[in-house]
Amino acid sequence: MVRLLRTAGRYFIVFEVLVDWVLKIFRQKIFGGVSAFISPQELREVLEDLGGSFLKFGQLAAMRPDYFPEEYCRELLGLLDEVPPIRPELLNGIFLKEYGRLPEEVFQKFERVPLASASFGQVHEAWLKEGPASPARLAESKRDGSQGGERVAVKVQRPFVAEDFASDARFFSFLGWLLRRTGIVRTVNPSQVVREFIHWTERELDYFKEAEHLERLYSQVSRNKLPVKIPKVFEDYSTRRVLAMEFIEGRTLKSYYLEKTPPPQARKLFKDLIDFELYSYFFDGFFHADPHPANVLVSSSGSLGLIDAGIASEVSVSDRKKMARFARATARDDLEETIKTFLEMVRTPLLEMLAEAKRDYPQHWMRIQFTKNLFMRKIREELSSLLARWHKASREDGPVHEKSPMHKFMELFQLAERAGIRMPPAGVLYARTFLSIDVAILELAPDFNVPQVVTEFFDKFDGEFIKLEQTPDEIPLHLRQDLEGEETEILKMLDEELKTLDRELLTERVSGMMESLE
Repeated sequence: MVRLLRTAGRYFIVFEVLVDWVLKIFRQKIFGGVSAFISPQELREVLEDLGGSFLKFGQLAAMRPDYFPEEYCRELLGLLDEVPPIRPELLNGIFLKEYGRLPEEVFQKFERVPLASASFGQVHEAWLKEGPASPARLAESKRDGSQGGERVAVKVQRPFVAEDFASDARFFSFLGWLLRRTGIVRTVNPSQVVREFIHWTERELDYFKEAEHLERLYSQVSRNKLPVKIPKVFEDYSTRRVLAMEFIEGRTLKSYYLEKTPPPQARKLFKDLIDFELYSYFFDGFFHADPHPANVLVSSSGSLGLIDAGIASEVSVSDRKKMARFARATARDDLEETIKTFLEMVRTPLLEMLAEAKRDYPQHWMRIQFTKNLFMRKIREELSSLLARWHKASREDGPVHEKSPMHKFMELFQLAERAGIRMPPAGVLYARTFLSIDVAILELAPDFNVPQVVTEFFDKFDGEFIKLEQTPDEIPLHLRQDLEGEETEILKMLDEELKTLDRELLTERVSGMMESLE
């Protein structure tokens, strides 16, 4: 009953805020004298009132001045780390629930004013006491070598944010279903994208998961000697809603972006950041998926730090191979290899139908081949234009939107939309990472040549690329040896049913296509 009332209350708040905004626009249109569009500050206030997931979308919009007016983006940048903080009495309540004590009793010293406050949580500066924060966890805790008085960053989750997100997730799931049923979005499966967003966010709300992410990234950096600083986690002081981490000194990249002043050793810094993300994605298969400017710290010497690993993801070996081949080919401006790797990476229903039709309708092979040639010529023209514009803009300091990898990915998605091609989920993950950071890099370092940096990356790590190519793909679930016999049979049956459904759908589509050709 309590959950039902909370959900109803959440929907009422969303409805009330949106209706107030719509009515305001109507009043402005009727009475005039004021712009009919919402101002940047008003938009930020609306998103802050809605909170949670809506703030996340505002954060994504803030990083895309190539899609939204600059004044809106600069205002929405505040959503990255300048959201109104948690009220003191609610902060006390969180600590009492998690530790049974107030913040000043958990830590040797705790700064009440947060260093940063974002959509789902805020960060405080604190100093450790000697020993674990909660005596109840002493027996099960693993000592991490922390000493009393050590300076830490303490991330505290906002109250009720998980409950609000659960309500929002139902709304977004319905929206994804609606977009899929109506066919408005065909490039990717909107329901799957929403499910991925929900999955990432649910993990982001579990600070034990974030602690695991930080530890994996910390291990990556140490093992591969990558020039990035990842904070270590103090497990004894961390809970599902409070996370204590090593304090990393530095200014956020966001502050440089707002001042329009490049950080020290900007080119090296940005190259290190891209190298780290690409190495993690392609060669380790686990990467920080949210490197927006408020999560990137720059020390006075120009070294790089990454914080807030709530959104991190794994990538399968087969997807990593396909994406690495495609990224390598595009960076080297190799059109033939780009076309080949693009078609390997995506799913192309038309080519599947044409291959099937060629077997079942040999008498129409000329028409079938003609259709395939038309399709391939269109793909070649589109990819050739995209590559030429990207490399030319990168060499000659062209417009940011032509140099942006994310912008080029959006063009790929538009090409896929027109050609009926399905982009892989791994491609969405890859694009999402660049969405957070590429414009900031290109605004602060206009001569930064992304294709050149990516080419240098693959040259530098050629051995790792060869190892990746030689790594076997994942074994299908129904063929794994570690599963029980009954589980294997169920998975095998499901796999066969899915293949049968795909086959029947393909046959039906081929039949319809051949009728239209005849």
